Amino acid sequence: MGVGHEIIKEQQFFRKELRERVFWFIRLRWLAVAAAGAGLGAAYLDGLALPFLPLVLIIAAVGAYNLVFRDYGQRLELSPPSTAGPYILFAHFQISLDLLALYLLIWLTGGPASPLTIFVIFHVILAGILLSPASCFVYAGLVLAALGVTALLPPAGAAEGEAVDPLYRHLAFGAGVIITAYLTTSVKAALQSKGRELMGVSRELELSNTKLTSLYEMIEEVGSRTTFQKLLDSATRNAARIMGVKACSIKLYDQENNCLRFASTYGLSEDYLATDCISVEMSAVNRRIIEGSLFSIGRIEEESYFQYPENIRQEKIASMLCLPLKAEGRTLGVFCVYSGESDYFKESETGFFSLMTDLTAMAMDRLKQEMDRTWFLNKAAHQLRGPLNAIMSMLHLISGGYLEPARQLQTVDRCQKRLKILGEVINDLLKLTAQRREPEGRAKPEPLDPAEVLNSLTHLFRAKAGEKELSLEVEIGEGLPLVEGSRRLWDELFSNLIYNALKYTPPGGRVRVSLGRKEEGGLIFQVADSGIGIPEEDRSRLFTEFFRAKNAKAWEEEGTGLGLVMVKEILDRLGGRIEVDSQVGQGTTMTAFIPFRSIPAGEPEREGTA
Repeated sequence: MGVGHEIIKEQQFFRKELRERVFWFIRLRWLAVAAAGAGLGAAYLDGLALPFLPLVLIIAAVGAYNLVFRDYGQRLELSPPSTAGPYILFAHFQISLDLLALYLLIWLTGGPASPLTIFVIFHVILAGILLSPASCFVYAGLVLAALGVTALLPPAGAAEGEAVDPLYRHLAFGAGVIITAYLTTSVKAALQSKGRELMGVSRELELSNTKLTSLYEMIEEVGSRTTFQKLLDSATRNAARIMGVKACSIKLYDQENNCLRFASTYGLSEDYLATDCISVEMSAVNRRIIEGSLFSIGRIEEESYFQYPENIRQEKIASMLCLPLKAEGRTLGVFCVYSGESDYFKESETGFFSLMTDLTAMAMDRLKQEMDRTWFLNKAAHQLRGPLNAIMSMLHLISGGYLEPARQLQTVDRCQKRLKILGEVINDLLKLTAQRREPEGRAKPEPLDPAEVLNSLTHLFRAKAGEKELSLEVEIGEGLPLVEGSRRLWDELFSNLIYNALKYTPPGGRVRVSLGRKEEGGLIFQVADSGIGIPEEDRSRLFTEFFRAKNAKAWEEEGTGLGLVMVKEILDRLGGRIEVDSQVGQGTTMTAFIPFRSIPAGEPEREGTA
């Protein structure tokens, strides 16, 4: 594909050159018509014995077909052909008609002795400029043959043997010299212009190669960092060096507070970094970037652009370029470079910085995933090691005979509880791992009825509610559609939310479950309980692996802290979201909003069951 692209670019280049020369040829012909008319007028006034009427008609014909050539050329400009063929044919027509007209003029002005004979050489030169080498040699042969023919024919103009005034020969020779000089210098100017263009392209390629080499080295260095802060610092330092700017910064996006915080900077003063949190709502610049737009400003003058314009002026920043750091559809933050020169960032710099930003975001996301994976493995090991150590200690007491028979039974009972907790942790870990390893969209969606899925779980949870003397109400809206999805995901979603509500609601309490349609589309699944509630300070960590609120640990020893993590990841996969409303001691309401894709028309909808 690369070779084909280069061939096309080469064809476009030579087609452009040919088009320019063809129109240059038309302009040159107007000068020739004017010079021929002036020369013919001078000959008439000088009283030369020439057939003036035929000569005037020939010159007029040249002017007429030049008008036709100009109109045809304008039509080519309006609808440019995809190949150079029409331009080449156009050049052949022009040279052929010019040579015909010129040889008629030569024959009418004395044949081989005509002072116009020298002008035939210019069409050979023009053929060499406009056409292929073979075409140039063909025209040279035709010129020589035509001169031979005119030598054999009797002259139609001046009387045989009558000498042409040397002055006219001298003038014709002088015109030939001038035209030769014009052709030579114009070709030289064109070559110099193309040479300068090539030099410019060469410099740009060299600069691009240097930048790409530096970018490669930067990515290698950034990729070798094992801590997030070192990665960010390496990125800002290298970005400032490669882009040739005075400063650079990375601000990370705090989604919860909807603000940006400086995470790494290079070349900025401490005063500039004093702002703890830059509100996205109050900063038009950062708001546009977070929404996914590139922001570039060549002359920083309007204060409305910035939340803290005085800091910009203090840093002597004249222009800036900012791009969002995005990975897998998530906005991680904002990457900015700052220059002390106005209009510093051209289109090429913008494109290059965009590439740098994407690679930096990928490196950030990769390192974060590795750190999260390491943390998860360490936390999982800790969750497994705790019950195991407790069980081993208690078994050691029994096997060593350190406990009385009555206490041995109690210890065995405690071991069983620990084993149950251990089994729950292992089971949830296996579920979560399988859920994360299953690529989105890999499993073929199957038609399923959310109402039927929830109904199938209801009798199981009614039994558990009865054990705790809880009131369980289940309300399923009628006419819910069949949707396409994985039954396992919907089962896990419903089960985890209902199980948590039953688990943390004291005896005599109430749990209400509902599934229905949203007015604006999609499904809404809600679980409300009158349980222990969730402290406000713990809600931000509610969907973090292994996290359990303090009052939840005090209420119930058993628990893995993975159920709500699975709920959140299932909703992310389904394109939904969850809202939590809770008051300590009064209960919790969890509301999941789930968009769905209905099965194709023609499949019957099922009635929900109350």
